[in-house]
Amino acid sequence: MPAAKRDSPAAKRNYHHGDLRRALLDAAWRLVVEKGLAALTLREVARAAGVSHAAPYHHFPTRTALLDALAVEGFAGLDRAMAEAKAGPAAGDQAAEAATSGPGDPVPSPAEPGLSPRPVDGADVMVRIGRAYVDFACAHPEQLQVMFRPRHHDSEGPPPPALAEIGAKAYGHLADAVRACQAQGLAPAGDPGELTLSAWSLVHGFASLWSQGQLGALIPGPEQFARQRDQLLRNLQAGWQATAAAPVAPAAQMGSAPEAVAPHTV
Repeated sequence: MPAAKRDSPAAKRNYHHGDLRRALLDAAWRLVVEKGLAALTLREVARAAGVSHAAPYHHFPTRTALLDALAVEGFAGLDRAMAEAKAGPAAGDQAAEAATSGPGDPVPSPAEPGLSPRPVDGADVMVRIGRAYVDFACAHPEQLQVMFRPRHHDSEGPPPPALAEIGAKAYGHLADAVRACQAQGLAPAGDPGELTLSAWSLVHGFASLWSQGQLGALIPGPEQFARQRDQLLRNLQAGWQATAAAPVAPAAQMGSAPEAVAPHTV
């Protein structure tokens, strides 16, 4: 190639980029949104970013590496949303929350003079965090698709440390809410991991059904969506609280112990 053509402005635009990695990730997200995950290839990402076909390999040697980087960004966004929800309403929202709260609702935190302080309420934290999960997932279905895509371990290997770490961090917000509920007698004692899995299954399942259009006939508008979302979370919490409050029957009242059953083998 002649030197004049190689050094032309068009060539520089194609082969040199101020932040190539960011441009590739942005182009990848656009492709996922517009054409779906199946259309995402390194060649198509390069074309969408306006760089050479070889340029993506400087940052992402494989399609899996690109998908993992996108998933890290998705989980980082989810982590931020859940962390903000766990911290509580923003100062500017607390007066409005106080004005709209109903009987029995938690009292807002004291961001403004005259507002009564609100004690840490595990049930309230669980609802806020669950709400944040659902809202993030429903607002970013393409990110959810990338974050929870099936992973073929034989060919792709385990998730990279950065992805495993940010995923665990986001999941940890739910676990924190569960432990807060247990500490206040609002959830059964025992392994918090089991209750966290229940909460995750609820919010993720609801968000997935909504994002796939399966709930349109049942939930026709945003007001009904918000009400159903919160009701699901409060129903979960009510079930936990009822179980936690249920008295444990003495062994003498439970009859003879059943015979031991051998574990079922596959």
